[in-house]
Amino acid sequence: MVFKRQLIVWASFSCLFFLSSNATAFDTVFAGPRALGMGGANIASVNDITAQYYNPAAFAFFSEDFECDNNCLEEKDWGFGFDAQAGERLHGNLANYIDLLSDVELSIIENGITDEQGLDQLTKLLGALPGVDDPGTAFTVDANAGLGIRVGHWGIGVRGIGQATGFVDNLDLDNLGTSTAVTTDINSITVAGADGQTLFFDTTQQSALSSLGLTPTAISNLDYLARQNNLDPAQADEMINLLSQLDTDITQPISQNDTVALIQGAGYLEIPLTYGAALNEHWGFGANIKLMRGRVYGTQVLVFGNDSEDFIDDLEENYEETDTYGIDIGILGRFPMVNVGVIARNINRPRFEGPTVTNTFLLDDGVTTKILTRRFDDVTLERQVAAGLAFIPFESLTLEADLDLTRNETVLTDYFTQNLSLGLEWNPLNIIALRGGAYKNLAQSDIGWVYTAGLGFNLWVARIDLGAAYGSETIEIDGEDVPKELRGALQLVVDF
Repeated sequence: MVFKRQLIVWASFSCLFFLSSNATAFDTVFAGPRALGMGGANIASVNDITAQYYNPAAFAFFSEDFECDNNCLEEKDWGFGFDAQAGERLHGNLANYIDLLSDVELSIIENGITDEQGLDQLTKLLGALPGVDDPGTAFTVDANAGLGIRVGHWGIGVRGIGQATGFVDNLDLDNLGTSTAVTTDINSITVAGADGQTLFFDTTQQSALSSLGLTPTAISNLDYLARQNNLDPAQADEMINLLSQLDTDITQPISQNDTVALIQGAGYLEIPLTYGAALNEHWGFGANIKLMRGRVYGTQVLVFGNDSEDFIDDLEENYEETDTYGIDIGILGRFPMVNVGVIARNINRPRFEGPTVTNTFLLDDGVTTKILTRRFDDVTLERQVAAGLAFIPFESLTLEADLDLTRNETVLTDYFTQNLSLGLEWNPLNIIALRGGAYKNLAQSDIGWVYTAGLGFNLWVARIDLGAAYGSETIEIDGEDVPKELRGALQLVVDF
């Protein structure tokens, strides 16, 4: 089925999109596995080149011989590093809808419901399709990679950051007709395993089905399949409402369906020049001046179209490119066993222009074409302010808590993040660093706590780091529990 192939391509797109370093607004990112392993808490204890992102004020204390040095910045005269991170979020009930729709063969439904398999597929389609455009039902993916060099109080680097989302923008519930009368088909079908008890549909739903002309046995069969497919009461209502129109919509076949999904996102490449200066042994500040080149991408996908799998090629052609600049400012305070830091990113609010896109679609009937034009929104990197407090009682132990002081917009419209991050690092022998932590988005409740872990391997002057994040809340797909948020990161750092 076309829809099922679409889902596979969408997953592939998540990777291809960012390899080309390709969102209305941008969320904060996790730059490097040390921070990811510590739950994203690194503003007050960052100790390598990723300070360009987390807090450029750390550059004030690199290679500076002050008495108060909780995390050995004074020993680091120069160094370089490379890091990469990728992650995904599942929002709303999208995964459940995908799980149901991925098994549907439209041609079987359009040619008439003749057996249990066809009725099962119709149950999936009518139970899931009405919900795929619910607000907040979407997926988002993000990735970033950075390379940087620091010498004393100076640093220069390059970082690519990308975020994207996919969601249904125009849901067509009119063109769902089949070649025969659906209720007549359903009444003639025998469903193996149906127990004859209506344990799912309430009395109102049973009455509605009966008024459509369904026999008690047919209602029992539908009830059984609804339970087998884990439909909730709201999905059952939608399924019954759509059944009521199918018999009257034979002239509007499902092959004419023009449900449209949007794939939109953006990415930018920034080249930060960093400098940090110490006011005294306790306070320092730092700043980034960043040259930036960004692209805003967008395309429209006809979900049930014959040629909708070509959307990656369309996406690569549908973008607008903008050159601009950005400014970050950081402050770092250091006292015996305690560090405190504040970072303000993109204080000048860099903006990238969105493209105007025209897509020509071929409907599933292989004859009808549809032309859609859309202006995708500009992307503004809104100001992001965050603070961190680190407790460093020993050189081998760091505990930190960070908090976003701003609600940050994301690529998904009307979805915000404001993370509380908690983390620790224990490096008793300076050979293997063990990290753990958690973060929670205080601005939304759909994901819950995300737990993190990481390892750092110290190889004399080099360090290899790995980090991962795993959402505490899951959703069932194909019988397996899948976390709503997943992330992974790696890094190579050299310090002298």
